[in-house]
Amino acid sequence: MDGRRRQRMGADFDLNSDFLSSMPAELIAQILVKLPVREAVRTSILSSKWKFLWASIPDLVFRGVITESTVDKLLLAHQGPILKFELDCPRASNEAISRWLLILSQNDLKGLYLCFDGTAGCKVPSSLFSCHKLENLEIYGITIEKFVLGCPLLETLELFHFVEGGCLTICAPNLKRLDLFGTFTDLLLETPKLIYAGIFLSNMPHGYLDSVPANDGCKSKLLRTISALSNIEELKIGSEFCEYLASGPIPEKLPVTFHHLKKLLIHLDGGSKEVNTALCIFRNAPNLKKLCLTVPGQNIWEEERITRISFLQQLEVVEVCAFEDAVSMLAFAKFILGTAQLQKLVIDKDDIDELDDGMGFVMKLASLPRLASRAVIVFYESSRY
Repeated sequence: MDGRRRQRMGADFDLNSDFLSSMPAELIAQILVKLPVREAVRTSILSSKWKFLWASIPDLVFRGVITESTVDKLLLAHQGPILKFELDCPRASNEAISRWLLILSQNDLKGLYLCFDGTAGCKVPSSLFSCHKLENLEIYGITIEKFVLGCPLLETLELFHFVEGGCLTICAPNLKRLDLFGTFTDLLLETPKLIYAGIFLSNMPHGYLDSVPANDGCKSKLLRTISALSNIEELKIGSEFCEYLASGPIPEKLPVTFHHLKKLLIHLDGGSKEVNTALCIFRNAPNLKKLCLTVPGQNIWEEERITRISFLQQLEVVEVCAFEDAVSMLAFAKFILGTAQLQKLVIDKDDIDELDDGMGFVMKLASLPRLASRAVIVFYESSRY
């Protein structure tokens, strides 16, 4: 390489170095906030001006494998507010989690995402409840003790693969979206602005009713829980949570009408009380447009308690995400096509493929009378919900 070329390369390097140093701090901050924390820290070698700028970025996003000591060092070195914190650390110790959340609770934290290994027994400390400016909270794989969440600004809450041995209490006046997938024995919601909820109980070895104290069934879970969802627009209910709602007396009509509920997904195992629970919700949802359900293995679709439900006139789409047998599915299809002004009945093709006479089943479906001439039957392939 000749001398002139080396000089030109040196000049280019100096020019690039000057360019990086002369960039406005606001622009550098916009670049750093889009990087994972470890990548943001590495930019400190680019220029003396960049050396400590990473320590003031408001969003800390840890991706990939990371050790507890690394998180400790970066949190202690950070200066300024932390508005968003994301961490995927499957085997974090409870001591480390407590340290991190104590530091975060002293900031104006708005968004928190934590992912742990659910088998490690990670526990959420009480300092989490001190994050009064929290707007979005998402946690995977935790053990909860006496979980009482009271965050006045919280809008989104997602808890997955969690264990709560008692009552899961959520007091969030501004909460709009709620996703729960875990184990709990009781649920108390004070969420007047909730518009979406997906609630699924899991890991109940013998079903909900066999896993809770015998005297727990005397109170109506349906009245207490569902009645708190007056503004709900979309609701998803797993089979075991439906069993939870069915414990205790089931009223003919709820004290609240779900005027805004347009989409409902409900998994039914076929128990009489679970069916009555679903019917109670149906009766209080006059504007329901889309219904997704599992069809239980019993013919209940000619019973008066079913046929007199007025919500059917508003339904546009019914999606069957699973059915137990051909007889009950045909009975349901006959009922829904002959009663509702339906646009579309959607059935999972995987269930049909498992039948001994799938083609004969399809032919019987096609021959069913329809109240709405525009109603079509659609078959699709998908995984289970």
